[in-house]
Amino acid sequence: MPSNVACVNINVAAVNILRYIGSVAKVSSTERYHHGNLKAVLLKAAFKMLGKVGLEAFTLREVALRAGVSHNAPYRHFKSKEDLIAALATESFRQLHKVLEGSTGDISDPAARVHLIARAYLEFALENPARFDVMFHSSFTREQYPEYIAAYTDAWAVLSKSVDDIQNLILPQAMAGELLWAGVHGIVELGLARRLRHGLRPELEVLVDASVDSLLVGMLRPC
Repeated sequence: MPSNVACVNINVAAVNILRYIGSVAKVSSTERYHHGNLKAVLLKAAFKMLGKVGLEAFTLREVALRAGVSHNAPYRHFKSKEDLIAALATESFRQLHKVLEGSTGDISDPAARVHLIARAYLEFALENPARFDVMFHSSFTREQYPEYIAAYTDAWAVLSKSVDDIQNLILPQAMAGELLWAGVHGIVELGLARRLRHGLRPELEVLVDASVDSLLVGMLRPC
C-alpha cells in the first residue's frame, strides 16, 4: 500500500476517534444538564463547601468547580450567590420539617410532642451545623424567595400545632410557641458555639428538656 494512502487512512481514523469522543462528551453533558439533576448536584457541592469554608468564602465559580461543571453552569438555576444561599436555606428548612414531623410518631399528648420536637431540633442542629448556619446566619432578602418562606413556615408549624393543643395556657398559643422555640434555639446556638459549660450532647439534651419543662409550667394556668 502506498505510504500516502496509509497516512490518509490513519488521519481518517484519528478524525473518527475525535468525533466519537466529542459525541460522548456532548451526550454526557446533555444527560447531566437535561435530566434535571444539575441543581441537586450544585446544592450538594455547595453544602460540602459550607462545612469546610463557611458562608462568606465560597463563590458560584468555586461551587461549579467542586461540582465538576462549567463555571457558567450554576447560572442556569441561580442568578447570584444570594439565590444559591436562599436555595440552601430553603432545602435545609425542608429537611428540618421532615425531621420534626417524624419525631413525634403516634404520641397524642401535646406536651410530650413538644419535648420530642425540641429534642429533634437539637439533634438536627448538632448533626447538620452547616445547614443550621445557612438557615439562620445567612444574609438574603427573605421576602423575595417565596419557597424559602413556605419551607420556614412549614417547619415552624410542626411546633406551633402541638402548642395549639395544650390547654389552659396563660399566653396566646402563637406567643407560647415562639417562647418555647426561642428557648430551645438559644440553647442550640450557644451549644454549637461552645459557649456553655454543660455543652456536651447529653448535657444539651438535659438543658433542652429542662427549658421546655420550665416554660410549660410557667405558661400554664394554676389549677
